[in-house]
Amino acid sequence: MPATCTTRRPQHTVPSWRTSLVAVLLALPAAGCALKPPPAHEATLEAALPPGTVVPGAWVATTRPGVVANGWLAELDDPAVAAIVAEALANNTDLRAAAANVQAAQQAALVAGSRMLPWVGANLGGNVVHDDSGSTSESTVAYVGVAWEADVWGRLRATRAAAEASAQATELDYAYARQSLAATAARLWYLNTQANQLVTLSERAVDVYRQLTDLVQIRTDYGKVSKLDLAFMRSKLETAQSDLESARAAQGEARRGLEVLLGRYPAAEVQTAAQFPPLPPPPQADVPGSLLLRRPDLLASEQQVLAAFRRQEAAELALLPGFSLSLSGGRLGDELLTLLDLNPWLAAAGIGMSVPVYQGGRLRAQVEIATAEQAAAVAGYGSAVLGAFREGENTVAADTIYAARLPYEQRALADRKETVRISRIQYTAGRIDLLWVGELQAAEISNEQNLIKIVTAQRANRIRMYLALGSGFDATAAAQVSSTAP
Repeated sequence: MPATCTTRRPQHTVPSWRTSLVAVLLALPAAGCALKPPPAHEATLEAALPPGTVVPGAWVATTRPGVVANGWLAELDDPAVAAIVAEALANNTDLRAAAANVQAAQQAALVAGSRMLPWVGANLGGNVVHDDSGSTSESTVAYVGVAWEADVWGRLRATRAAAEASAQATELDYAYARQSLAATAARLWYLNTQANQLVTLSERAVDVYRQLTDLVQIRTDYGKVSKLDLAFMRSKLETAQSDLESARAAQGEARRGLEVLLGRYPAAEVQTAAQFPPLPPPPQADVPGSLLLRRPDLLASEQQVLAAFRRQEAAELALLPGFSLSLSGGRLGDELLTLLDLNPWLAAAGIGMSVPVYQGGRLRAQVEIATAEQAAAVAGYGSAVLGAFREGENTVAADTIYAARLPYEQRALADRKETVRISRIQYTAGRIDLLWVGELQAAEISNEQNLIKIVTAQRANRIRMYLALGSGFDATAAAQVSSTAP
């Protein structure tokens, strides 16, 4: 709403031009025009999505309707993961930079709003002159000036509103950065658990092939098998040893990646878990449209649309005349002027109006630029919305698929272990050749590797699912803004 003010009636008579000046001063704020109403959420969404795109009332990939709950970190019931997330939130350098960006955006909004207030300045000075005759003269100056640009049409208010929307978008981006960091820390923890298990499996594979090599060596010494079997099994052992070194290298990379996320030096010294904790039941998925009001990144994108809308409005209002007011007063003190009684206190007031007549098309071009930027912000919001829907559908569908695959992989591994056990007995009895045993043993190791990776992928997808559905890692909502550094 435009600003209003009240004044007391002067107790003395003033000349007519002063009366007119006071009347203009009082009328300009009251005559301010209201800003255009901001675009409604439904209108923004309709403009952002292509014609014919319909948001369904339920997820296609699931039938688990219900309100998405917050606090997934506590639901995991893993103190180690909770500690890692807390350390990441406290020390991550990217998150600290995001918090600083929030503070800068908030101050930028204050700067934009300050243009609506009067500007006050003072000029104080003194001068001493000493000539050859020995005389000295002094002079002083003291002036105070007040200037104010009357926001008659609302351009300054639109500029301030754009800065405030941008600051709100930055705060929401920071909120999403916290959610994303917590999810990334949890996923990296699980990837480190996978790396640990793959190293353990590779070590066991080396032991298995070493035992088989020793068995073949004995049978070769007794002349029951040829040296071909011995060479074959030695090659398997050497390959297993090479795989172990690769697994250790991957383990080091996983640890260093987690350490950098935590703000530590990447020394591959962080201690991570050897086993996965039980996985809680999948969360409820709510309806797709609820994401738009829950996910901080989508809310931030919508705020950017509002900021672009206000900037376009300010660019259009810049085509209209501008009004400014100024008041100044002070005194010039000089010895000679004092003797002549010519240095009284002085006061001046003025009204200015600037009319954009011709600027080479600059103002019109700025309107076109702001209009194009607004269209780009709307399209960006549409892209973010569709991307969020894709993430939700993908993670929800993958959660169901992993839950279905896991029992098959577990039974397949159990069957492989049994075939390896039987094949080793039959090889010792001389009923099958070594090639068959080696291939079965390799298949068992491959099956176990796949099972480890599926278990890891299931947990990583569950974390991505929490993030995609807009579930907060703590008890507060994911979109709750915290503008202070962690």
